Amino acid sequence: MENYLNIKKLTKGAPYQFYRELIWIYVFLLIFEGALRKWVLPGLSTPLLMVRDPIAIWLTCVGIQRGWIRSKYAIVMMFISTLSFIITMVVGHHNLFVAFFGWRIYFFHFPMIFVMGKIMTRDDLIKISRFILYISIPMTILVFMQFHSPQTAWVNIGVGGEGTSAYYGTTEYLRPSGTFSFTSGYVMFQAVVGCVLCYYLLMNETLPKRYQFNKVELILFAACYIFAIPTSVSRTNFFQTLVIILFVFVAVIRQNKLKIRFLKFFFIAVFAVLLILITGIGNMSFDALSDRFELANEAEGGVEGTINERYIGGLLGALVNFNIPILGYGIGLGTNVGAKLMGGSMYSFGFNAEIEWSRIIGECGMFIGWIIIGIRTLFSIDILMKAYRCLVRRLDLLPWILSAGMMLTVPQGQWSIPTNLGFCILLGGLTLAAVNYKRRVKR
Repeated sequence: MENYLNIKKLTKGAPYQFYRELIWIYVFLLIFEGALRKWVLPGLSTPLLMVRDPIAIWLTCVGIQRGWIRSKYAIVMMFISTLSFIITMVVGHHNLFVAFFGWRIYFFHFPMIFVMGKIMTRDDLIKISRFILYISIPMTILVFMQFHSPQTAWVNIGVGGEGTSAYYGTTEYLRPSGTFSFTSGYVMFQAVVGCVLCYYLLMNETLPKRYQFNKVELILFAACYIFAIPTSVSRTNFFQTLVIILFVFVAVIRQNKLKIRFLKFFFIAVFAVLLILITGIGNMSFDALSDRFELANEAEGGVEGTINERYIGGLLGALVNFNIPILGYGIGLGTNVGAKLMGGSMYSFGFNAEIEWSRIIGECGMFIGWIIIGIRTLFSIDILMKAYRCLVRRLDLLPWILSAGMMLTVPQGQWSIPTNLGFCILLGGLTLAAVNYKRRVKR
């Protein structure tokens, strides 16, 4: 079988090395920004909220200068967001910092996806995948400690060294946040872990030995991931795992060569589950997740009501809102930072900013909002189709499995939250880089 990992000769060569190192710093800060804000530098928690922005701004500016950003998706997004910024300053909320905070999402962060797609090699993707899997072990230990500790414990302290970052997912159990500021960041991290774990469970033996894990490591990674599903007390984490598994099934159905490997995948997963059950460390976690579903079902009318209210109905219903001015209330207003600076919350300005498409329409109005939503959706579908072709034509699983995480985040992920935005850009960039890697390399 052909191997698509180039070790001796990187696809893009040495000239891009500095920029790839900046992406590594971006990934590191994305994972540990919350730890810095909670435990290490709590006095700087507010400026640390934008600690990754200089990297995104620098890479995007370099990308523009060097012609790396040629995608129509990026160009139209940068233009339309700038138009929204101008409209905001003329007829919107008039707050320059709030407008900039919203504009930077589309003008600097979204184009970073295309910079990553241009400069990152398959070597980089595998190394980042390995790094994230290794980090998932101590992250799971930390989450276990947070789950079993009171809100006042140091592991559950909030940003700025005040309050708490763990909130009750049920009447008895806390929703841990890991190294992140809030639990949503940890759930996004688990989406990346789930994608790269499934890739390794299926393709580990096909990789060069220097990038392979032994079976004990794979079982440990799988056990940590499975254990983290109930321990997170997050329905989103549960549902996104089902989506990732669905992508695995599609890959196995489309490629006969993957069916035997899927049996190994299945046995490792079963062994990991048995390990958790035998040790008994996950009993309280499973009870907590079960209670979480029961409480949510009572409030939202079952799983069908949850999916319709929070996803399908919530997103589609947000597309048409005639109570919003045609030009919106102003870009940046629906973000956490923007809403607080304007003296309100994400629900104070006539739209529910917790639902991403509702936030976009509320900030930019229906016309510009539809364009932004359309760019995000069409880009995601475009990359998904390319990833599928990689799977079918050359048995390249990495683009396809990463596209599972991309489809969960890029079209409708909450870009108003800096950590969530970071993971959306990371998954989008990793998937695009995997799709763009077409050189065949003999093993």
